[in-house]
Amino acid sequence: MNNSEKMLVCLEQQDLPKAMKYFQRALETDSDELLLDLAAYLESIGFLPQAKEIYLRLQDSYPELAIQLAQIANEDGLTEEAFGYLETIQPDHPAYLEALVVKADLYQSEGLADVAREKLLEASRLSDDPVILFGLAELDMELQEYKEAIQYYAQLDNREIHEWTGVSTYQRIGLAYASLGKFEVAIEFLGKSVELAYDDQTVFELATLLLDREDYQKSALYFKQLDTMNPEFEGYEYAYAQALHGEHKLTEAREMVAKGLAKNEYDPALLFLASQYAYEDHDVEAAEAYLLQAKPDVDDENEVVLRLTNLYLEQERYEEAIALYSEELDHVLAIWNIAKAYQALERDEEALALFEHLQQDLAENPEFLADYIELLRQLGRVQEAKDLASRYLQLVPDDLLMQEFYNQG
Repeated sequence: MNNSEKMLVCLEQQDLPKAMKYFQRALETDSDELLLDLAAYLESIGFLPQAKEIYLRLQDSYPELAIQLAQIANEDGLTEEAFGYLETIQPDHPAYLEALVVKADLYQSEGLADVAREKLLEASRLSDDPVILFGLAELDMELQEYKEAIQYYAQLDNREIHEWTGVSTYQRIGLAYASLGKFEVAIEFLGKSVELAYDDQTVFELATLLLDREDYQKSALYFKQLDTMNPEFEGYEYAYAQALHGEHKLTEAREMVAKGLAKNEYDPALLFLASQYAYEDHDVEAAEAYLLQAKPDVDDENEVVLRLTNLYLEQERYEEAIALYSEELDHVLAIWNIAKAYQALERDEEALALFEHLQQDLAENPEFLADYIELLRQLGRVQEAKDLASRYLQLVPDDLLMQEFYNQG
């Protein structure tokens, strides 16, 4: 039994001190072939310093070992050292192609996708290996060079790449076309990908694209497939509810939103959607409850206040609408709603202060101008009302009642 073998036996017996003694003997006595096998095994089980020592000892005889040394250095976070090893492999060496690929990986891990792409382009001129073409395609996707990515993916065998990487080239091509705004082609390729191999993310992307195209029926079918296969998939409930709503299946849409809220009861987007669907279903109490549930946890309360004031105005709950006003409120439509509530309660001066505050922001909104004009008329400020009426009639020239008021002496 040679010293390399004796070392491995000691490792199996977890006798590390003795294993290291045989390691040192192996370095002095065993053949290069035995040491190379030993180094590969030690590297595979995480004994990187010992593997590195063997590779360094044999590097002069086997320059290609610079690749293993570079990978070990990279594992240790020694990126510059890794590049230094790779630079020792010259273009006329058989391992130069592999060195280029490893360099590309290192540059990409450093966030230098452009430089990584240059190395893979050089490699592609030396070989048409699918590994290199796939790497180029993936880098082009990362760099948002979607047309180029499509060309590289199209040269690859989808089944072969999927078996090797778990990635569907059809899925990637579909995403690239979607990013280019070619949604019909994107849907076609994503559909092919799902037909060949089910994948949660691809089904979600396909269903979402169909939803965006307002093909609610097909979208809902794919979302249903995802819901059946992986109900724990994150975040699909919101879009699935929208697809069901698009099919006029309000009850099912509400159930799907509730399913999402069961996972995350404080998700503002789901709570807003739940409130909207509850309101459409004439369940005003639930609509309000969802908004109040969302209010403490949203980053910006403006949207919640707007929706609540809309609800309170419609129900003539003016005091509750006014109670939502604060100096921090920064949503012109919500403030307008509160001004309307003051007006409805004949608290005209408070309403007027808010209308004056909003005048610049809503100067092009004819509905706002009509409300403001009415308030000014109630307060007897006729000339100011007529000045605003002039602006209003530029926006709505066929309003005969407003024209009659404006023309009054």
